[in-house]
Amino acid sequence: MEAAMRLATLRSEKARYGLLFVLLACGFFASHLRDGYLSDDFLYVAWARRSLATLLAHLTVASSRRPNEVDNVSFTVARGEILGIAGVEGNGQTELIEAITGLRDVSSGTISIADASGALREVTDSDVRSRADAGLSHIPEDRHRRGLVLEYSVADNLILGQQHRFTASASALDRARIASNAASRISTFDIRPPDESLPSRALSGGNQQKIVIAREMGRDFTVLIAAQPTRGVDVGAIEFIHDQLRKARAEGKAILLVSADLVEILALSDRVVVMYGGRMVVTLPGHEATPEILGPYMTGAHGAAGTAT
Repeated sequence: MEAAMRLATLRSEKARYGLLFVLLACGFFASHLRDGYLSDDFLYVAWARRSLATLLAHLTVASSRRPNEVDNVSFTVARGEILGIAGVEGNGQTELIEAITGLRDVSSGTISIADASGALREVTDSDVRSRADAGLSHIPEDRHRRGLVLEYSVADNLILGQQHRFTASASALDRARIASNAASRISTFDIRPPDESLPSRALSGGNQQKIVIAREMGRDFTVLIAAQPTRGVDVGAIEFIHDQLRKARAEGKAILLVSADLVEILALSDRVVVMYGGRMVVTLPGHEATPEILGPYMTGAHGAAGTAT
């Protein structure tokens, strides 16, 4: 009888604590409810904590104009997410991209990228090649200055920065593998004309950009920095590039999209951050971001204080 009473008491205590847990959980979830649904910020945080691909913490970057061109910036990008950075050009976007990709030194703060296992690896002091090997791809904002060697053939531009992966010996490139890679990329990314031997200078702007897209998105990567990815290309190429970015997101890639084209940012981004005066001044879910809401932040009407997450 005593044992039965103890068991009943134990079950009662479990039920009580179980009920308390349910009530607390309900209260927690209720605090994140919006019109009967869990809010986007809660869902994003719960998801991003399990799938974080990029983390910038308190990043400050200098330029020739001022010591804090990028001013104490922190944000995350999750796998399967496009984070769009909107803003008038000249507010630190270029310096931010260069710092993330290893083209510019960081004054303070850290940059971390997830490896194949999902563990974050700090790359703040790593060189460009090491970051690429860690899973970082980069579509630069100026394809002529950073993305192509115009005198090189299409095939050679398709391995630019990755030559060490296409060697037949310590001192020679494997031309057969380079040609095979070019044929595959030209077909997959619809580069025209489909002639790998042509100098890249001979192609249209849209097809030059496709070479860069094919190289950076055709290899294994975890994080993609897409800076002004459709600048100076025709409508057909724009749609193609947008489709490639959406496809990469669906495959679980983390994409940081930096564009001066607000229509592009709004069309592609799951979250939108506005950069003004070197700082991230507001972060919004993509479906809540509109030109009317973002405009005052982009012009500084709401001040320049804030941190993205």
